[in-house]
Amino acid sequence: MISCLFGAYLLKEGKLTKDQLETVFETMRKVRVKLGLIAVSEKLMTIEQSDEVNRLQAIVDKRFGDIAVEKGYLTDEQVSRLLGLQGNQYLSFVQSIVDNDFMAIGDIEKALSDYQNENGFTLTDIESLKSGDSDRIIPLFLPQNITEYQIQHILICIRTLIRLIDSEIYVGKGYVTDFYEANYFALQSLDGDNKATLAFSGEGKSILSIADKFAGEKFDNVDEDSLDSVAEFINCVNGLFATNVNSSFMIDMLPPEYSKTKASFSGKLLVLPVYVQGEKIDLISSFGDIINK
Repeated sequence: MISCLFGAYLLKEGKLTKDQLETVFETMRKVRVKLGLIAVSEKLMTIEQSDEVNRLQAIVDKRFGDIAVEKGYLTDEQVSRLLGLQGNQYLSFVQSIVDNDFMAIGDIEKALSDYQNENGFTLTDIESLKSGDSDRIIPLFLPQNITEYQIQHILICIRTLIRLIDSEIYVGKGYVTDFYEANYFALQSLDGDNKATLAFSGEGKSILSIADKFAGEKFDNVDEDSLDSVAEFINCVNGLFATNVNSSFMIDMLPPEYSKTKASFSGKLLVLPVYVQGEKIDLISSFGDIINK
């Protein structure tokens, strides 16, 4: 997820072109991140120290980590930890950018700092982003003062999207509103001790990015069949949520609903932009009440 989030920022800022970003995504799955790049990214070595060790590797038959330890730049324990990070998605993303000569690592680090400042992220937040763990990343984009159950409901939805629809989804900043106008929608409400509604809406044909993959067929238009597919996906999410919450709560899953015509929602609504296969879809969540249509 971090590669898509940070990649979208680099594209917006003109640091990478769309073609370059696509090349990065294509090659990062095959790249093995170099230890020096990881050490610089983790702030354990400077760029100059990493370059020095790389030059030494050209004339001595030793591994990067062994030379770095000999020079006093790293400890054996630090080398072991860095080796464990070689499969990290963020580092693979950075390595792919560097290997394609699109940006230097120093420029990437500067862009990441700018991205951090623009979004008001702390250093701990950045570490959560770099982890690639959606359960650590998604809460960074959710408004404060929402309940733990609502967070868990959204996390289960995102994990299910990643598992069944698109492993490279990413999100925008969520916000709370008391009114939302949907061009079309698919939703399901939960009744009982914890009332809730989970819905998806979008513009154009964006919602087909969920419908096509979940149904295993290609829909040409946003119609009753495609929206029914999205509603069944929501039903799957809610089923997972219902089996994961405290068993002392009573939850009744109401029949899924959908409409291909405009509708207005009211209530305390949390809207989270989700980018699925590059298409922006709004995830709409209401918790503690059922969305009014």
